Amino acid sequence: MNCCATNSTAGTNACFSKWSKKYAKRFRKKGLEKAQRLLLEGIRMESIREKNILDIGCGVGALHMTLLQEGAARATGVDIAEGMLQKAEELSSEFGLHEKVSYKHGDFVELADSLPDADITILDKVVCCYEDLDRLLETSVRKTNRIYGLTHPSDNFLVRGMFKLQIAILKLFRSNFYPFWHDWDLMHRKITQQGFRLLYEKPTFLWNVAVFQRI
Repeated sequence: MNCCATNSTAGTNACFSKWSKKYAKRFRKKGLEKAQRLLLEGIRMESIREKNILDIGCGVGALHMTLLQEGAARATGVDIAEGMLQKAEELSSEFGLHEKVSYKHGDFVELADSLPDADITILDKVVCCYEDLDRLLETSVRKTNRIYGLTHPSDNFLVRGMFKLQIAILKLFRSNFYPFWHDWDLMHRKITQQGFRLLYEKPTFLWNVAVFQRI
């Protein structure tokens, strides 16, 4: 739970760009994180072959590149951090996937109308980094034809306490960076109200993984 969010686009860009080399190095050496492996486990409950992917807050591209290697057709990665996208482009070239991916820099909600619809939409650790969750959900769900997968903070006593303490401290010191704690159960209900059903759900200590399927 490092600098997850900010009040300014420039601040978010600077924060995540700073961590991009570390994220890329970790993916090269160790592969996916546990929560990411679980997220893909849920997504794979339906065939991914020849599917189009929209990866919101894609970071260095670990998730969509893994799916492309497994037979997905194309991917669009969106991130607000230029450094993350630079590393994603490097990795896609290393893995021979550069012709199957396109990257867009900026706020997904603002870019959404210019992006293609997707069979599979991924939001890995994104919802806790976005203040206007309703707008993010509405826009991303609308772009999704079939599978909608996300990770969000686990709603247990310790994680909830750590998040809220972090938010309070960062706001006290007027930091530009802080995460957002939302009503995660309500978030799930809003997704299902948009014509989806919960297909898969598994927690880790820090993160809850949920994959929804359009009915």
